[in-house]
Amino acid sequence: MSTARLSKGARTAGQAGRPLNVHIWGLANHVRGLLLVAMLSSFALACGALVLHRIPLIEQQDRAALQREVDAMGERLALQQQAVQGRVGQLARLLARVPAEAADGWLDARVDDDALLLALYHLGPDDRVQALGLPPALRAGRDAWRGRDLARSPLLQALAAGAGLAWDGRHPSPITGEPRVALALRDAQGGVLVAEMQAGALVRGAALAGGTDASPAWVVDPAGELLVDTRPGAAPPPRDLSAWRAAARAAQRGAAPSLRMDGQRWQAAMAESATLGWTIVGRVPAGLDNLQVRRLVVYNGLALLASLLAGLALASWWAWRMARPLHDTVARARRAMAGDLPLPAARRSSVVEFNQLAHALETMALALHARELQWKSIFHAAPLAMGLSYTRQGMRLLDVNEAWCREYGFTAEQAIGRSPVQLGMFAQPPTPEAMDRVIAAGPTRTRLRLRRRDGQELQVVMFGPHPVPGAEREVIWASMDIGPLRQAEQTVRDLNQQLEQRVAQRTEALAASNAALARTAEQLHRAQDELVRAEKMAGLGALVAGIAHELHTPLGNGLLAVGSLAGVLERFAQATAAGLRRADLQDLLAGLEQGTEIAVRSLRRAADLVQNFKQVAVDQTSAQRRRFELHDLVRDMAASLRPGLAGTPYTIEVDVPATGLQLDSYPGALGQALGQLVHNAVQHGFDGRDHGCVRITGGPGAPGQVWLRVADDGRGIAAGRLARIFEPFIGGAPGRNGTGLGLYASANAVATLLGGSLTADSTEGQGSCFELRLPTEAPHAEPPT
Repeated sequence: MSTARLSKGARTAGQAGRPLNVHIWGLANHVRGLLLVAMLSSFALACGALVLHRIPLIEQQDRAALQREVDAMGERLALQQQAVQGRVGQLARLLARVPAEAADGWLDARVDDDALLLALYHLGPDDRVQALGLPPALRAGRDAWRGRDLARSPLLQALAAGAGLAWDGRHPSPITGEPRVALALRDAQGGVLVAEMQAGALVRGAALAGGTDASPAWVVDPAGELLVDTRPGAAPPPRDLSAWRAAARAAQRGAAPSLRMDGQRWQAAMAESATLGWTIVGRVPAGLDNLQVRRLVVYNGLALLASLLAGLALASWWAWRMARPLHDTVARARRAMAGDLPLPAARRSSVVEFNQLAHALETMALALHARELQWKSIFHAAPLAMGLSYTRQGMRLLDVNEAWCREYGFTAEQAIGRSPVQLGMFAQPPTPEAMDRVIAAGPTRTRLRLRRRDGQELQVVMFGPHPVPGAEREVIWASMDIGPLRQAEQTVRDLNQQLEQRVAQRTEALAASNAALARTAEQLHRAQDELVRAEKMAGLGALVAGIAHELHTPLGNGLLAVGSLAGVLERFAQATAAGLRRADLQDLLAGLEQGTEIAVRSLRRAADLVQNFKQVAVDQTSAQRRRFELHDLVRDMAASLRPGLAGTPYTIEVDVPATGLQLDSYPGALGQALGQLVHNAVQHGFDGRDHGCVRITGGPGAPGQVWLRVADDGRGIAAGRLARIFEPFIGGAPGRNGTGLGLYASANAVATLLGGSLTADSTEGQGSCFELRLPTEAPHAEPPT
């Protein structure tokens, strides 16, 4: 291959190694972007720090100014109240000189003259209306309100407390029923002059005194309802204004919390009117809705934009200066990649790294030329036939090595520039589509037949195509004549066939033996299952018999009690026929109480026995998983087993904590295991003894485990049988009922279904102890049917 072809391949490889989805920038753009990012980051951090520092200061100043405005408005409202008090006091003194028949007209004139007053009415010492001053629209109904008693009015009650005057910010007008601001003033004769005013007029008078540029404010009553808005048409106050007012009172002065309305945050301040009970809430926008904050952000944004434009111009000039010497280096690199050697002298640059890069390019060009020669030496010295092909034009050969020429009988001059089809190497030339599929499949091994130049067919293995690094359309093929290897394979195949026949005969014999063993094992498993089932049914029959015997006593007592009740009723019926007496009723009640008590106690005992037996029976006949307390299971199992021990000198004791030992397991399997252990103790351990006690104890074990012990004071187990006690057909004693599978089935259920272990410890003549170690959560496995 030529140096130019290799250089072109290396250049292509460099492009192919670049991710297609990554946008590549030139050095100038990188330098420009780096400078811009550095400048903008510094300026943005400075502006951001300034904004973050200034915004809290602006909000703090606005809050302080707002608090001053609200306090001033509260003071102006108090001054206006004092002015109203003075006018009403003067009216009260003048009214005392007006004749009673002219009082209504005089008061009407005062209402017409004063825009603040809505109504004036004079009350006598008995708190009844004597004279009224009303607006023209209400004067026609004056007589209907005259003489009305207002003693229960909160305003007059406040006045009766001893003060000479009283204010009420939510006074229900006796004339219109609407809430109004009212001032009550008691005169020297004991009468009361009441002046009604509109809250809005009172507040707006105080607000107008503060100027037109004052912040908007709300005036709310103690219940949190809006009375006056100094800027009508604005958004109403939030519903949680009462909660905000309570929080503002609890906070220090100047630190009142902010408000949120319609998604906008407001700075708020408040002042309170002691006489009216009103709260004045002033508000100014916060955040970006504040004019000063918005100006600060806009000015900083404009400064950032100006710095961006200045930085862009400076970065462009600096990037051009940095990239100009690099362009010359890139041009030299392209000449080196194209094989145009030797390279001219590099232009010196003021950047040391660029001078080092130019020197490295010259060294790389020489190294590439040396590698080209080395690659050609390896290619032609390879023992396998190898060819370099172009993937288009029918796999046209670009180069072949000496081994290829020896194997196929062509010279390099005859093969290079022609395709294998043109050379007649295929008996059936492949289609272009088939060749494309082979190339797309990638490197693989293919067996095919090729022809030599003299017409001889060779059976070869073709290895490839292997892509040439850095060349998109060039691949390398390697081939090997496998004719001699095929003959050796046939010989080995014949030997393997004979060996396979021998193995098949041995396998058939082993299969027959295995089938016989499987049938025998299946029969044993069936017999074992039948014996286990018989053992369970025998135990269940004994349990049912014991429960039936135990139920006989409470049920019999219940029948006797019911019979006695029937006798009591019969005697009462006879007494009724002869003439009912108090003693007969007392005898009836006494008999009914005694019989009912006996019947209820007996039936409750029977119900408890049935419930215990029902729970045990359900658990033992089902393999359902559930959560349960170990104490409850052991208690119910012991209760179901005690009837079977009635009439015997044997007892069962339970010592398990009532709580704290909760299991997520299979109570049926655990109950069957406990029942089997108790049954074995009674049947084998107490045989021939006049006393015996089975003690069941339990407690927490290792983390995630509990332990349960079933111990008896019976005869114990012989040492020779203890090691094999859990094997099938070992536990049963000769001459007694039982199959010898009870302990085997219990150990199997504890290990496989409950995920625990069952061990035995015994000393002959001193009793036995069986210990169960159980996890608090059984393994999640499909329980056996």
